[in-house]
Amino acid sequence: MEENLKYQPEYNLLQDAYLGSREVLQKKLYFLSNMAQEEKWDYKGTADKRILYNYLCYTYDRVKIEGKIEISEDRAAMCFNTGLLTEHGADIYAYFVKNTSLSKKEGQEWFLYGFKQRSDLELRVFKHYPDIADYFTTPADFIYDKSMELTIDYDHIIDDNYERFVTIGLTDKYMINGLLEHAVKKIVEKVKRNYKLAIPQYYTDKSMNEGKIQLLLPLFLQSRDVADLALVVDKGEYNYVGKTILTIEWAYVNSRRIVKPDVEWLKI
Repeated sequence: MEENLKYQPEYNLLQDAYLGSREVLQKKLYFLSNMAQEEKWDYKGTADKRILYNYLCYTYDRVKIEGKIEISEDRAAMCFNTGLLTEHGADIYAYFVKNTSLSKKEGQEWFLYGFKQRSDLELRVFKHYPDIADYFTTPADFIYDKSMELTIDYDHIIDDNYERFVTIGLTDKYMINGLLEHAVKKIVEKVKRNYKLAIPQYYTDKSMNEGKIQLLLPLFLQSRDVADLALVVDKGEYNYVGKTILTIEWAYVNSRRIVKPDVEWLKI
């Protein structure tokens, strides 16, 4: 996963809280995955709930920026809304207590105790129940505007992401360029007719210290039915710009930050 570090969460959660040993944290993640409505939380062939772990870190990053973290009056407990629901539609909260662990690092004031519902006694110490993270600043950014052109620097994308093409069996850059141009042309025509093919992701730009909505478009390079990669598209004032590509796995992780993806091409 090292090549994808820039797409991972900021991990403010790990700076502010101790989540427990690896084994203990896995048990907590399994508990949460069973508590929440059924969803895909791990990669194919694994069972470590890595997607759920990233989701929690992403969510904490956002609610911290929005000021949606609740601390009890005696400052003995803290919680935030995970954005997940139980099978019966109840909000699920991440619940923390003061960190007394010898394993804690500097700044880790809190310890992840577990996950709770409003009906649980532990949450009665909070004056308010925190709201879910909100990414919907400009609704128009979530829909592909078919009146705008898409500009792509093919050489830049291929050179910077060559290893991702190699992982799907493509090694000749000349062939990659031809397949990529064809795939982009095809998906632009498709998304003009079905805007739901474009999936939003929230990207944090460290250089500008702000977040923004980008769109993910499927790239069908070797098959008309199975997407190989996802094109990341930025919306400018007058056009869209293809910035980079992601593996399908990371496209799923990034899009899940906002909402559970519900399109056939984004399945893992």
